[in-house]
Amino acid sequence: MLLVDDHPCINEGLISVFEKHDEIRIVGSAKSGKEALSILESTETDIVLLDILMPEMDGIECCKQIKKSYKKTKVIAFTGELDPTLLYKIWTQKVDAILNKSCGLLDLVSTIKSVMQGQKIIGDNIPNFFESDSDKSSEIPNLTKTEVEVLRLLATGLTRQEAADKMNRSMYAVEFHCKNLMRKFGNNRIQKVIAQARRIKIIN
Repeated sequence: MLLVDDHPCINEGLISVFEKHDEIRIVGSAKSGKEALSILESTETDIVLLDILMPEMDGIECCKQIKKSYKKTKVIAFTGELDPTLLYKIWTQKVDAILNKSCGLLDLVSTIKSVMQGQKIIGDNIPNFFESDSDKSSEIPNLTKTEVEVLRLLATGLTRQEAADKMNRSMYAVEFHCKNLMRKFGNNRIQKVIAQARRIKIIN
């Protein structure tokens, strides 16, 4: 994992923590997006833990460049910045997760593992940012984290029962969320809801 944050204490603290964690290896750290891209040219890594606000090149542009040049590399926005506009911008650059820096180690490790399995994660204490773009706000419904997860799983081709099993929820719970999704999107077919959610970048 590559750490990217303009505050050395953040990088140093994470390096210290993960030295004791056998499953996750730190390959390096950078103080800006520009420096991170330079490191990636010569260092292979599966995942980048990326701050949003940094000098030289911010996390939004860095994420864009990583996703363009290193398509298999996962990116987690690890930030204390809660401006919905910035969060929405990095989400549209195909970031794999957004986590608040105040999260605990268990949440961070769990998110890293989930992202490596192809999941998209929005952490706790992250404000709703899907309505931050004025051109899209009228068509982007206010969804819960669970509703986004249901959409993401169904979009992979799973049945509602399979999605329920993945989430350790009952079939009735998934049906309830599907009904809410169809109501919020104003469409009575879940496949059309999925297509619309992809179009406005709620899911890939």
